[in-house]
Amino acid sequence: MFTREVLGLFPSKRIRAVDGMAVTADVWEEAHDYHRQLNRLHTLLHHGAGIVTGLEVIASDPADSSVYLLPGLAVDSIGQTIVVPEPRAYDLGNAEGRLYLIVSYNESRPQSGGSRVQEDAPLYVQAQYSLEAVTDLPPTPHVELARVWRRDQTAPITVAKDASQPRGNEIDLRFRRVIGRQSQPAALVGVVSLRGTDGVRHGEGMSNLAASIRLSGAGEVWVDRGVPLLGDLARYDLIYLIGRDQIQLTNEEMTALYTYWQAGGVIFFESCRRDQAQGDPPADAIFVNLVNAFGVQMTPLESGHALFRAPFLFAQPPLGFETQGSPQVRVADGLIMSTADYGCLWRGERRGRPGQRGEIRDAQEWGANLVLWAIAQRQLRTSKVRQQAP
Repeated sequence: MFTREVLGLFPSKRIRAVDGMAVTADVWEEAHDYHRQLNRLHTLLHHGAGIVTGLEVIASDPADSSVYLLPGLAVDSIGQTIVVPEPRAYDLGNAEGRLYLIVSYNESRPQSGGSRVQEDAPLYVQAQYSLEAVTDLPPTPHVELARVWRRDQTAPITVAKDASQPRGNEIDLRFRRVIGRQSQPAALVGVVSLRGTDGVRHGEGMSNLAASIRLSGAGEVWVDRGVPLLGDLARYDLIYLIGRDQIQLTNEEMTALYTYWQAGGVIFFESCRRDQAQGDPPADAIFVNLVNAFGVQMTPLESGHALFRAPFLFAQPPLGFETQGSPQVRVADGLIMSTADYGCLWRGERRGRPGQRGEIRDAQEWGANLVLWAIAQRQLRTSKVRQQAP
């Protein structure tokens, strides 16, 4: 069926120009239709139908019956290019049942290009698109963007807590067909060491982790060490904040971190435990107080959290440098805090002895989950900030 449909698009003849030929509007259209058809076929057969780039579907914030479509480009089943140049809100209203959010190509009626209409002036056709939620996928050309199973028309539409198993009233992105060249996730991590902390050790550990992520092909992660807290934090996808001693952050330092976080940044707090013989480093309490000042509450990871699943599967966080007590990993919106001291283990050290190969590998795989999750969080949080901007 697909082959017959596509072959039917192939132009079987073209105009051969001769001297003295009258170039009427019909002749002009026929000549250019030939090239348009070939271009559509090339796009379709060499690249396929689906999403080329962008067109992410996200929930409204605060969540309601609307979703937001971000700018992007797609190709439909007959090779037509669909461009969405600006963010677009779409209200699902009171619709119920399984809904398919689709985008389709269409065109405006021919119209003059300027405000003054002149005789024999060319007319222009504007490429457009339509966005709609349907209960069944239509036979006409379209590109699917997302699905939502609205079990309760009064419940808000939210991002799926588990992208592999979306529930009712959650955005289902599993059936998006992405055809564009997918570059690996890229991120820049800034290592910030508080006063009195051996930032070199953790900077080397994060650099080792970034190298292992690049080598695995999971992403392009790079590290800047020795980043000043009052420097340009906005350029970093993740701030790795290292502490140890009991210090008091200045108002300017707290404001810098809060501003970065509010703008969509992600912060990973961790205390160096290498020189701490007993108990927790004082920096742990500093980090807890800092998070409280942000007005959020950090909670332990739940078993279904995305950090446990991609790209490596874990049942629980692996041990880090620390072998004493019960190291924990806690999260909040754009914030992560670890008492395991993975930074030292990423450098090959465990308390009282060198790290074993399996321990280092577990920590690096867990670190890959952590950093790549942070990249996704950074993108999602930044999109929300832009969406809320006046």
